[in-house]
Amino acid sequence: MAAWNYCVPVSIILVACLVNTARCQAVQAESVTVLEGGTAHISCHLQNYDGSIVVIQNPRRQTLFFNGTRALKEDRFQMVLFTPHLVRISLTNVSVSDEGGYYCQLYTESTHHHVATLSVLVPPETPTVEVKQEAVEGGQAELTCVSPRSKPAATLRWMRNGREIPGDVSQKENGKAFSVFSTIRIPVERKDNGAALNCEAIHPALNDQKRIRHYRLDVYFAPTVRIVSPLGILREGDSLTLTCSVTGNPLPRHIQWSKINDTLPERAEISGATLQISRLSQSHNGTYLCQAQNNFGRAADQYTLLVYDNVSLTTMVPPTPNATQPITSHPVTQTILPDKKDNVSLTTTAALTPNTTQLIISHPAAQTSQPRSDLADPEDPGAVVDPQSAVPYKAIAVVLALLVFTVICVLVVTIWCSVRQKGSYLTHEASGLDEHGEVQEAFLNGNDASQGKKEYLL
Repeated sequence: MAAWNYCVPVSIILVACLVNTARCQAVQAESVTVLEGGTAHISCHLQNYDGSIVVIQNPRRQTLFFNGTRALKEDRFQMVLFTPHLVRISLTNVSVSDEGGYYCQLYTESTHHHVATLSVLVPPETPTVEVKQEAVEGGQAELTCVSPRSKPAATLRWMRNGREIPGDVSQKENGKAFSVFSTIRIPVERKDNGAALNCEAIHPALNDQKRIRHYRLDVYFAPTVRIVSPLGILREGDSLTLTCSVTGNPLPRHIQWSKINDTLPERAEISGATLQISRLSQSHNGTYLCQAQNNFGRAADQYTLLVYDNVSLTTMVPPTPNATQPITSHPVTQTILPDKKDNVSLTTTAALTPNTTQLIISHPAAQTSQPRSDLADPEDPGAVVDPQSAVPYKAIAVVLALLVFTVICVLVVTIWCSVRQKGSYLTHEASGLDEHGEVQEAFLNGNDASQGKKEYLL
């Protein structure tokens, strides 16, 4: 510690006049104030000195020097100057135990002395802050600022945002020094966590300076949990990344991911607060839960995953061909767009008849323009329906009714014609058999051919 010397001149309190002499001899001393650990200089001023004996004693009246000669074996004391006008000694590494009056004595026919008072100041160190009661959300914090040693007693005060916080001050004597305490009790909320408080120590030895202890209020509170999820619709084949944002004091060390009423998928990867699932499918649908806990409570948040099918169907029904119109085949190209991960594209071509239903498979990644909101499928908000490919159900019903009616008419006509033709054939067959029988009978009876028909048709 640097030496601080405070020399305060004092008036002469003793004038020694020698009896039976024409001259008067006098001695005076200077009081000294010094910081603990510094060096004190004690001076004795002589007037009309005639070579008499000069003795310097400590507060315990032990002789330190006798006419410039060391009398006490104490290395901290040194004779600095000895002249007919000034005697000066030094004391290094001063402590409060060295405080007191040092005697400058001049021995003549009578003894004359003057006392130099040594005062030792003990400046405070930077104070410390002790937490008497932990600050928990909704409660109060109890903090004590401590200056363990000072002389005279230091002045302590609490400051927050430039305003003083009144505290309960007490002190305790510590030898010749003092210990000082200042305690505050303040209500705390979560918003007070990290608030800046200052404890200042003011002391005469510091002049206009202060010893300041900076302290940040530590408020404990239960955790909060929020799951940060991606925007937009998720479809099969996409990847999902969920981040669990957690706050709390102390901050929870462990974050737990789970799936309600089920186990996490095999493809789920957990890295700290992040849950990632690659190549989503509809089997991954469900509610995922993130939980965190500290000594002051538990919190959780959940996310419901809904994976949509990535295939949208569009049905096209061509008009019914006329009866005279030949049936022709129409080539249709079916394109399967490349998957996000598999860099493969496949195109197939098939021949469809006019009555064939066309199936078009499309992938969300192939859509280059935003779908119109008035054409979105209400059951699947991510699907896109072409207005020109919407199914005309009424037209289909009419066409089908006409087709059924036509088929029934054709069947009726066909059956009627078949029955009529069969009856005519049976009539001719019966007539033929009658004529053939008459000819046979005439032949057997030997009748002349002229008596019957001349010609028989078999």
